[in-house]
Amino acid sequence: MKAGRLKIIIGISFMSLMELTVAAEPTREITLKVIMQGLRNDVFVIADGMFTDNMKLVAQGADGIADHPSIPSEQVRLVAAELGSEMPTFKSLDQQVHDLSVSIISAAKLGDRERISQDFQQLINGCLACHAPYKERVANILNEPNQ
Repeated sequence: MKAGRLKIIIGISFMSLMELTVAAEPTREITLKVIMQGLRNDVFVIADGMFTDNMKLVAQGADGIADHPSIPSEQVRLVAAELGSEMPTFKSLDQQVHDLSVSIISAAKLGDRERISQDFQQLINGCLACHAPYKERVANILNEPNQ
């Protein structure tokens, strides 16, 4: 067997094995903590795309942020009860990050690196503006370790 065919067979076998591994992983329950961990990962994807000048990666990460799963209604109720009159500010920070991620997607499609950089910095600032006052409080009421 030629070396090229052997590499292809090994590659296909490896990919098939990876699919089985992924399929065998248990599905994680969607919680606010899981959503936030996904958003963190999406931020890293945007940064990786920026550093490697890969606009597809930038758009992929931003899309993950813009289209993240919804917080389960029971957790929304608990957060709203804890935050009370602060809930509109909490929601506005979420909307700000959402809008910036949509803008980053658009900028990536245009290859507008300057706008991506500006929006990314504002996105990070929006994340931190929410984390400073709310992360520990929300984690405590949801009985999730603050990680």
